[in-house]
Amino acid sequence: MTAAFPANFIWGSATAAHQVEGSNFNSDCWALEHARPSLFREPSGDAVDQWNRFADDVALLAALGLTSYRFSIEWARVEPNEGEFSTAALDHYQRCIDACLQRGIEPIITLHHFTAPIWLARKGGMTSSEFPERFARYCEHCVRALKGFSIVCTLNELNVPLVVREKIQSLISDPSSQSAVKAAEAALGSPLTSMFLFTPEEALLSHGLAAHAMGRDAIKSVRPEVQVGVTLAIQDEVAAEGGEAHRDRRIAETITPFLEAARGDDFIGVQNYTRIVSQSDGSAGPEPGHPLTVMGYEDRPQALAQVCRYVWEQTQTPIIVTESGWAGDDDRRRQAFIEEVLEELHGAITDGVDVRGFYYWSLLDNFEWLAGYGPRFGLVDVNRTSQRRYIKPSAIAYGAIARRNGLPNGDRSTANGSRHLLSGSALGI
Repeated sequence: MTAAFPANFIWGSATAAHQVEGSNFNSDCWALEHARPSLFREPSGDAVDQWNRFADDVALLAALGLTSYRFSIEWARVEPNEGEFSTAALDHYQRCIDACLQRGIEPIITLHHFTAPIWLARKGGMTSSEFPERFARYCEHCVRALKGFSIVCTLNELNVPLVVREKIQSLISDPSSQSAVKAAEAALGSPLTSMFLFTPEEALLSHGLAAHAMGRDAIKSVRPEVQVGVTLAIQDEVAAEGGEAHRDRRIAETITPFLEAARGDDFIGVQNYTRIVSQSDGSAGPEPGHPLTVMGYEDRPQALAQVCRYVWEQTQTPIIVTESGWAGDDDRRRQAFIEEVLEELHGAITDGVDVRGFYYWSLLDNFEWLAGYGPRFGLVDVNRTSQRRYIKPSAIAYGAIARRNGLPNGDRSTANGSRHLLSGSALGI
């Protein structure tokens, strides 16, 4: 017996350009990584060299049994100087799309995944009133130049600076971080708020939401048939006794305005990793005593389905789970987490929530922003000296679910505990 998902349900995995491509030296994030001292644990460097290995990684994904790959176009490569668009970079991304299509993999592209050209940061990034227009121009140029895709995400986790602002503020206000903040601003040539992850609330609610709307309209003006949405970081917001007002405030500030803006889009990209418990004293975080991942998140596979139920109730807009994942070295737990998440998600779909796809974050162990290469989310391990890929058992288990388009009732043990070196024959190349 199988707990089946809807026909044509999308099974995928996701990455972001800066985290996997390597040598994205024209971006604001690259500048911050190489400031001395740096707020980042380490620089991205060659990352996992996907700029040169994209076709192999897509073949890997297809060999696992997945049907779609979500990846991002790097603005810093496409528009290295303001108003100057790189045909070579766009040709590269067309080859990436073609590599997906040749393997029967549906490409879903994201046009902004945290990073931007350094020239844009020096003009204020999203804090500039000109950001929406610049973003829309970039979106239009990309979709005119590229073909072979049917789903586009405008901005990744548009609300995430608000979700993490307490941690960010704690970091940059720490006396021990002041020299790193000064070095960061010198490297950017502008205030730290010019980089997306540090964007203040007022800029997100004005220029950020406007950028999504103008970017969506620009895409539709060129390719009206393309499905367009924004992705949002939404954790399962709950309250301990006495914490209800604090929970409601968090929802009103970090979620509601963005759902309002996305209502009526072709889809909303839901990205969930955990739940947040608001306490009576106003603090919020993991439930005390519950196990955590290496990211400090509560290990809570039930959270995604709860969020999807909430988003559907609030918006009646189709959902694609554009990210969900587990960080750590215990791959048995990763496999169990995926299966538990999907069991809960299947229940939500059965109850009428319109969820059309699931993308595990991430395909590859990669560069995790300020935390560097420490946290491991990937289905595939990468030896960054040799750049060899090793398939984890969780990848095989997830691929088996995708192949059958459902969960086997009562049996979660589908892979042994051994890593697998991906060979040419396994890739089909």
